[in-house]
Amino acid sequence: MAVIGLGPTGTCFVWKLIDELQADPSAAPVRLTAVDPAEEPGSGYAFQAAHRLNMRAGRLHVDPRSPNGFSDWLRVHRGAVDRDDLEYPPRRLFGRYLRQVLAGAVASAERAGVAVEHWRTTAVDLDRSGESFRISGADGATRMFDVVVLATGESRNGALAHWADRQNFVASLADTHQLGQIPPTADVGIVGSSLSAVDVCVQLLAQGHQGRISCYSRTRGFPKVQSATAEQQPALLDPGWLHGVTQAGRRRIRLSTVARAVAESLDARAREPYTPGMPDAREWFSRAGRRHRRRQDENQVFAAAVAAAVESPTTWYHALDSLSPHTPAIWHAIDECDQMLFLTRCRARWNEYRHSMPLVNARALLPAVLSGQLTVRTGLTSVTPEDSGTARRWRISTRSGPPGHAYDFLVDATGGHLAIACQRDALLRGAIVRGLLTIDPRGGVRVAFDTCQVLSADGSTRPNLYLVGPLTFGTHFYTNSFETNRDNAFRVARAVRLSLARARGRPANRAAGAEMTQMTGGSR
Repeated sequence: MAVIGLGPTGTCFVWKLIDELQADPSAAPVRLTAVDPAEEPGSGYAFQAAHRLNMRAGRLHVDPRSPNGFSDWLRVHRGAVDRDDLEYPPRRLFGRYLRQVLAGAVASAERAGVAVEHWRTTAVDLDRSGESFRISGADGATRMFDVVVLATGESRNGALAHWADRQNFVASLADTHQLGQIPPTADVGIVGSSLSAVDVCVQLLAQGHQGRISCYSRTRGFPKVQSATAEQQPALLDPGWLHGVTQAGRRRIRLSTVARAVAESLDARAREPYTPGMPDAREWFSRAGRRHRRRQDENQVFAAAVAAAVESPTTWYHALDSLSPHTPAIWHAIDECDQMLFLTRCRARWNEYRHSMPLVNARALLPAVLSGQLTVRTGLTSVTPEDSGTARRWRISTRSGPPGHAYDFLVDATGGHLAIACQRDALLRGAIVRGLLTIDPRGGVRVAFDTCQVLSADGSTRPNLYLVGPLTFGTHFYTNSFETNRDNAFRVARAVRLSLARARGRPANRAAGAEMTQMTGGSR
C-alpha cells in the first residue's frame, strides 16, 4: 500500500490506519510506503510558516479520544506564553505536533503488523497495471502497489501561477522568506483579500514595512473578525434537522431551504435584531443590509468589524463555527445545480464570515488601515506586468477608481486553485489524462462521499484507489478545514482496513470502525 503525501491529511490517515489495525489485526500484515519528499514529513507546507493559526488551538487534535491533544501538547512544549499564543499559536507549532504524532504512530506500527517505509521523493506519475498501481518518483524509481491513497494536500498554484518565474513576484506563501526580502519602502500589491492576504499583511507590518500595501479582490473585503471570547454552542443545523428535511437521505434539498434555516437560527441566537451596517452574517439575508454594504468603503467595514469584536462576543461566528462537523453532509444533501449556484454567487460572501480572522491579527492590521498605509479594494479586473528599462512593476486595475495602481512587488494570495493544480501538477494531470481521476466541475476530483474512493466518469468506484484532502472540495466542500480532512482520512483508513480484511477472507471487526464513525460524527 502507498500513501502519496505526508502532510496533515496523510499523517491522519497513517495514524488512523495503524490505530485501526491495532484494534483489529484481521487485515494485517501490511507494508505501507509513504511517498513524500520531506526529510521530516508530517506537517506539509501549510504548517511550516510562522503565521498564526486562524482557529483556536483547542479545536485541533488528531486522536478523537484526546480532544485537547494539541492544547495539551502546546502547554508542555511551549511553556508559559500569553493568551494569544496559546489560543492562536504559530502554524509551525501545529506542524511540530503533527510530526510528533506521525513519529509516534510509526514507532507503534510494528505492534499493529504494519511495516512503514518512507520513500523520499515526489510522486510524478500514477498508472494502472493490471490489478495494481504503478507509481513513478522524481528520483527515477518505479514501484508497484495494490492500494493507493492520494493525500497530496493543498495546491501551491494560485491564480497567478503562470508568473511564478518573474522577478518581484511572490508566488507561494509557503516561501515566507520571500516576503522577508521585500524592501521596507516598496509598494506592495496583493491579489486576494482572504486569510492568506491577512497573513501577508501581518508579516509585512511585523517586519516594519513602511511602503504602501494594497489588497485586491473581485467582490469582497477582508475577512470578518472573531471576538476574543469563545462561546460553545450547539450546532446551528444539527444532524436531526438534516435527517428530517432529506427524509433520511432519500431526497436532495434546495439551497433556499438551507438558507432559510440558517437565517432563522442566526436570528434566534442573536443578542439583538439585525440592522444594516452591523458586521453580522445576517447581512446575507437582508436586502437593505447588502445595499448598505455596497455603499461602504471596505476599509471602514473592516474597522467596524474590529470594533464590534472588541466590544462583545461575535455570536454569529460561534454559530457558524458550530456547523463545521456537519457542513460536508449538508453540502452533500444540496441539489448539485444549487451547489453550482452557491459557488458562483454566494461563496465569496460566505467565506468572508465563515473564515474570519483572529482578533489578534485584526489588531495588528488596524493602525495601518486607519492611517491609509494598508487598503483593501474590490472590483479587481486585471493585473499586468510592466517592464521599463531596469524597473519592473505591476499594474493592478479595478472597475472603479484610477486607471490603475503601480506596485514594486506583487504577491499572489489567492490560495491554492484546484483547477490549476489539476493542470500543472504532473501526478494529477497524468492520472486525469489516463482516466484514473475525473475532474469535478464543482472543484477538484470526484470521490465517493463516505469513503473518498475515486469515482470514474460513469460514477462507479475505482477499486483500491482513494483520494483525501482539499481535492475532494466538490464532494465535501469544507476541505480547507483540518477537521474535515482528518475525519475523511479516518474514513479512508477504515475503508482500507475492511477492504484488506475481505480480500484475505478474514472476518473484519466492524466495531472499531463504528466507534470511529461515532466519534467523528460520520455516516456509516
